[in-house]
Amino acid sequence: MINGEFELVYSPKQVHEHLRVSDSSLRKYAMALEARGHNFRKEESGNRIFTQNDIELFEILRQRLDAGQSMKTAASSTMNHVRKNAPRTLAVPVPDPTVSERSSDAIKQQFEERFSVMLEDRINISIKPLLAGISDLTDLVLDLANQNKQLLSQNQELKTMLPALRDTEEEERRQRVIVEEMKTLHEEQKKLELQHYDGLKRQNEELQKLIPLPPDHEEEQGRQKKLVEEMRILHEERYDEIKRQNKELQKLIPPAPDLEEERRKRTNEYLTIRRINLALEKEAYDHWSRKPEPERIRKIGLFKKEEDVQKRNQFIKTYIDEYFEERLLREFAL
Repeated sequence: MINGEFELVYSPKQVHEHLRVSDSSLRKYAMALEARGHNFRKEESGNRIFTQNDIELFEILRQRLDAGQSMKTAASSTMNHVRKNAPRTLAVPVPDPTVSERSSDAIKQQFEERFSVMLEDRINISIKPLLAGISDLTDLVLDLANQNKQLLSQNQELKTMLPALRDTEEEERRQRVIVEEMKTLHEEQKKLELQHYDGLKRQNEELQKLIPLPPDHEEEQGRQKKLVEEMRILHEERYDEIKRQNKELQKLIPPAPDLEEERRKRTNEYLTIRRINLALEKEAYDHWSRKPEPERIRKIGLFKKEEDVQKRNQFIKTYIDEYFEERLLREFAL
């Protein structure tokens, strides 16, 4: 709309869209400047309307806010700048007497605006630390979850790369069973041969009782003794052969594993793998730290910066995956 002096004026919506700020931020700007002596034109309803000079004031104020000044400091320095340069640049608007008298509705609206801004400031002050804490906690949880996934993935890869460890207890039990069966077989064989020898001896004695002694009895008795001696030697040779076969079979059976040695070996393997993981993780973090800052840092809002944790974790995981197999093979000399 155009006022009585044919000067262009703008609504709050047009101004905050032009400045690309929110409606609440524009209200804060206006209230801060009013607190330091600036007067904005208002409609009969009490709503502010803005001129081109007001817009330039807002732009100066926003530049100071972007430079890191507080709202109070930025508003004061803006008004000082206007007063110093009033003849050359901006003129401080003089209140319009036609709208100086405010209605009760306008006062009520101004009170509501001030209360809304104050409430918004209080909420921001209370919630900002909580939101920052939640953000940090979320990053920590994501970091821990990524590390857990990384360890699970590496353990799965190790299971496929390393040979499966034998079940030592089952192997030992099976070997004990084989040894016991061989001992039982050997004892039964020995018992059968002794029974066979005793049976032959008994039959020989019975035959001697039935057959009458020939004239050359002593010669026959000598032959029988010789036969008995040959049978005894044959039995001993057979027994020695069985012992030899038993020893050969025992050589073929693998020795029972040393459980303590097996546990020590598995512990050393786990510690070696863990040491490789930690070394690769440290190397990856060093490489990440040497990257240019634009690749490591992300912006949060206008002023805050923080490390891109998700991107860092992905870089470390990729680095470990790339070099893990090579280090593992080198460590185990495979």
